[in-house]
Amino acid sequence: MALSRKPPARLRNNNATIATADISVPGSLIPFLAGMDVVIHAASYVGSEPRLAQEINEAGTDHVVEQCRQAGVARLIYVSTCSVYGRGPHRGILESEADYHPASVASASRAVAEQLILGYGGEVVRPNLVFGAGDRWFVPGLLKLMKVAGGWPGDGSALLSLIGVEALGGLLSGLALAPGQPGHAFHAAYPEPVRVSFLLQSVARASGVEYPKFLGDDERAGSALRAAGFSGHQIDLVTKDHWYSSEGLWRVSGREPETFNSVLGEFSSAYHALRESTR
Repeated sequence: MALSRKPPARLRNNNATIATADISVPGSLIPFLAGMDVVIHAASYVGSEPRLAQEINEAGTDHVVEQCRQAGVARLIYVSTCSVYGRGPHRGILESEADYHPASVASASRAVAEQLILGYGGEVVRPNLVFGAGDRWFVPGLLKLMKVAGGWPGDGSALLSLIGVEALGGLLSGLALAPGQPGHAFHAAYPEPVRVSFLLQSVARASGVEYPKFLGDDERAGSALRAAGFSGHQIDLVTKDHWYSSEGLWRVSGREPETFNSVLGEFSSAYHALRESTR
């Protein structure tokens, strides 16, 4: 069963049952939790409004935990973010090696949510950058960044952890079906990081835009990006190394590790609509 505040008009999996619920409303999940073995909590607010971050990520997660406790749900898995670590560079760190240093309202509230989940004995999954169907932030954000800056800030050498939404779903389902790992956190990413220059080449090809020129440390680009509303943290996320050891989740989930190169067709298909809209 899948619970959603706004159920999709079309189901991608005809075997799924979609029901309406809102984690910000106390008690709204209870009717659906009876007999559930595992709950995957993937509802998060990723904007910059403090009230909404507190209401959804903190209070909402507290509601999820309490209702799972009341219903006797044995396992609770939370989809968080590597952004709880804050500004990089991060290079191959293990889940046990990094502390919380969130640099945004959303990340700070999701760090609080993680503590609630781990306190319940749940498990946390931290993707870094997610691409694929339904993406309204990552690749669209890269395209906007290039347009505003008139190129790409930096030299394109940064290494990033990526994961496709299909692979992320597979890792989550694999984890849910595996024996529980109480109190554990996992990174969700392809084991091999992706160089930004190659990522941008893939974005340009999939979206039908020109490959950007690299601007280095051109302060004019930085000023233009800040004026357009990009924070220093957002710029750092895609111009400095942010990659994380992820072998643990692939192993526990029982899935064969993939690479970004192996899903380039999936990547291109996901952004076909962007290609049409940028012509």
